[in-house]
Amino acid sequence: MGVVTVADVLRHAEDFERKLAEFYKRLSERATRDGVRILADYMSRHRLRIAGALDKLSPAQVRRICCTPLRYEPHGADIRNIASAELVPDAKAAEVLDAAIEFDEELIRLYRQVANQPVDQEVKAIFESLIRLEERSEIELKKMKAMDYF
Repeated sequence: MGVVTVADVLRHAEDFERKLAEFYKRLSERATRDGVRILADYMSRHRLRIAGALDKLSPAQVRRICCTPLRYEPHGADIRNIASAELVPDAKAAEVLDAAIEFDEELIRLYRQVANQPVDQEVKAIFESLIRLEERSEIELKKMKAMDYF
């Protein structure tokens, strides 16, 4: 195993987010239920969170954070899980929300593995921020599901 850096983890997470956005876009285009189409369209446009978290930092901070080596290679946010979650065109909103909750949980697991490593406080803060974003998203998704909003 080579040296894994924060940049490697962030690239992996960005790729996962991009694939999720594509997944939701395809679902929106194929969905037969209006509520599912609206939900999937919304989720395809609001998936990319990493760039927003890094935009608040200076270029020097981003470089320093991204170059940080990790002691352990984190695992999670498996892109194969997106393909295996392929939903049928007449999927119900609850099925879409269940898949979205699982995707958020995968990212949370990935980010926690980095935040729990012996890393600089600045790195830890970025990953804790990403964890909070995903946890808030998960709570909102669970609320939508409980209210049968779509």
